[in-house]
Amino acid sequence: MNKLVLFLSLMLLLAACGGGQGGHIDDADTIQDTIIDTMPPLPADEEDSLQAEKVISKAADGVFYDFIASFCQNSKYQRSRIVFPLQRTVNGVAYIIEKHHWHFSKLHFNSDAYTVFFPNIKDIDLEKADTINKVTVQWYEVEKDLASNYFFEKTDGQWMLTSIDEHPIAEDPNSHFLRFYANFAANPQFQAEHLADMLIYDGIDPDCEDDFDVSYVSNRKIPAADWSETLIPILPDETFSNIDFGQNLSAATTERIVSLESPASGFNSRLYFRRNGDTWLLYKIENL
Repeated sequence: MNKLVLFLSLMLLLAACGGGQGGHIDDADTIQDTIIDTMPPLPADEEDSLQAEKVISKAADGVFYDFIASFCQNSKYQRSRIVFPLQRTVNGVAYIIEKHHWHFSKLHFNSDAYTVFFPNIKDIDLEKADTINKVTVQWYEVEKDLASNYFFEKTDGQWMLTSIDEHPIAEDPNSHFLRFYANFAANPQFQAEHLADMLIYDGIDPDCEDDFDVSYVSNRKIPAADWSETLIPILPDETFSNIDFGQNLSAATTERIVSLESPASGFNSRLYFRRNGDTWLLYKIENL
């Protein structure tokens, strides 16, 4: 158990992400400082000096998963992959961000681990698909009731950020599950109350106490009465992300997979939920 707790505790909470300044879109030709100041600011991120020196291969445009890793870590590359002037819409009000007002943003790469939501196991393959030409990077700030969408399109073989839209979380098609997830991630008691009677577990043996001889189990059946929050990694709750590859996350779907992904360590955890009336129940855990 000690090994499991140590391993899973390495997962960090998702941090906020960055952006820039601009003006109201109707004033694009005569933008003034007073107009620039009316747009809600977006925080800027610091760039790693080693990442800044990297030369990005053209092969990064093959699949979005590879492209976004470079986009979020190299400021020069990022600026070259934005359609300026960039439109940013905040609660229905449209602004523009000129190139010289853009600040480097790590988006969901602000943390070692980030969340992606899927309706089924098949759609997880979309992460590596090279036929997709539109993807939306999303993140949610619970206290601000804010959903931020960054829209990317592949044009002439290159991925480009084309616009940003921000609105209340309630307007998101997946809002029903998002509200549930935020509570599940933040509240151990809420977790214990939203479990299937029997959970299926794949990962480090929760009964293993030898830190030097880690063993793994597959299809271990764990009664809800034996639930421990150490069976899952720390989940981002106040701020968390999603990447929309085209998976259907509408209220009509009855399954959800929360994939907690860590590119740096290679660790991946998947939590499987099933709708139960007006709520959701966790029924399977994979710590890969």
